[in-house]
Amino acid sequence: MKLGPQKFVLVGTLDATRDLLDKRNAIYSSRPHQPMAGECLSKGLRSLFMPYGDKWRTCNKLHVSVLNARISNTYKPIHDLESRQLMLELSGPDAGERFSFYFFRYSASLIYSLAYGIRLTTGTEPEAKAVDDFMTQFNQIFIQRWLVDIMPWLNILPKALAPWKRFGDRVHEEEGRFLRNVLNVGESKPGWNWAKSMLSAKETKNMSRTELSYIIGNLYEAGSESSAVVMSVFVMAAVLYPEMMQKAQEEVDRVVGPDRMPTFDDLANLPYIHAIVKELLRWRPVTPGGIPHAVTEDDEYMGYRIPKGTCVLPVYWAIAMDPELFENPEEFVPERWIKNPDVPLFSFGFGRRICTGRHLAMKSLLINTARMVWGYNFGHAYELKDGIKVKCEVDPNAYTNTFNSQPLPFKVSIVPRSAQVGEVMQREWASVEKDHLVHLEHLQVKLESMKETEGANGTA
Repeated sequence: MKLGPQKFVLVGTLDATRDLLDKRNAIYSSRPHQPMAGECLSKGLRSLFMPYGDKWRTCNKLHVSVLNARISNTYKPIHDLESRQLMLELSGPDAGERFSFYFFRYSASLIYSLAYGIRLTTGTEPEAKAVDDFMTQFNQIFIQRWLVDIMPWLNILPKALAPWKRFGDRVHEEEGRFLRNVLNVGESKPGWNWAKSMLSAKETKNMSRTELSYIIGNLYEAGSESSAVVMSVFVMAAVLYPEMMQKAQEEVDRVVGPDRMPTFDDLANLPYIHAIVKELLRWRPVTPGGIPHAVTEDDEYMGYRIPKGTCVLPVYWAIAMDPELFENPEEFVPERWIKNPDVPLFSFGFGRRICTGRHLAMKSLLINTARMVWGYNFGHAYELKDGIKVKCEVDPNAYTNTFNSQPLPFKVSIVPRSAQVGEVMQREWASVEKDHLVHLEHLQVKLESMKETEGANGTA
């Protein structure tokens, strides 16, 4: 289809998406020109919108340096600390209404700790509120259709005649100032963090502080919201599919037992938990409309001509609901991933633009899903209306119309499975080291040891 001068190809099957974005990634890894989001709001500094080239490759290399599978494996103590607090938060009297907020606090604190050495213990800190505000304004870009995106030549107009420029400049100035401030804080913290790691990298020697602050800030924007949304989808599925929860609890009880919470070491023996997480990502993809790619050369596929500059959009929702790939796709069925483990998980993107934070995200989703299954029963909440007890409905199709789509607020009942569960959670929270800087100092020692071992073995 065509919107103004921009040509679009929407791809709605997994085979076609992999043929183009994976197998032909050399020419399908760029981004289309996005005047509002890429220029006015981001000033070319947000990696999500960067065209494929040297600048994006440098940014991606820095992201991979702190998020590859090997180094993500060393972050487990930070995951564990934040997860133990989350489990206690879910036992509070307001958890049935505020669970999504607690998921946000967990995700935000995890990434802030790793990025800047700053822990968010309440989720109401100025740092958390600032980024939440920026993400709200970022999502507004995609809700509101800007005329400049349809007619890019309008961007030559002066600010007095271009309200989109004034909006973009204001948000960019506020965001840039905030990101530079937290970068300075991260640089001054003891122990290891992403800010200090990237400041010492050779790739950043000639970068401005603003450019580097965006490279780190991009990771927070990508991770703090998406993992929290998926955990809210878990709560929705747990209420709507009680038979799924029963199977999951039987598995966790058999492997873990009642005397302790699940740990990362248990995950290898919890295949149904893995299947639940994969099904969460499929059943309600965080970005249902997909993230656009741009082809950099003329191409042809299945007899169709795809001109250079065309926006190629992998529609995740269409892939997720493809009945030829997923039987009864509207239903939440974790068993499908056990019966057919060869089906690829497409939710993190394709080709060279695949999400660099996927290893960190999967660890968060797996450990917290296992612990929620172990510790809680989820059910419908009830309210009194005119003296009558009324069930609070959970609508699996009530979602926001934003770039990262998330469930509209809903109420549930969250109850510890037993008194013993509550005692275990309290005991394990009391025993954990709560100073995240201690964990980051240990992490620094571990990473230095790994680097020395690699150097001795002659590996990069």
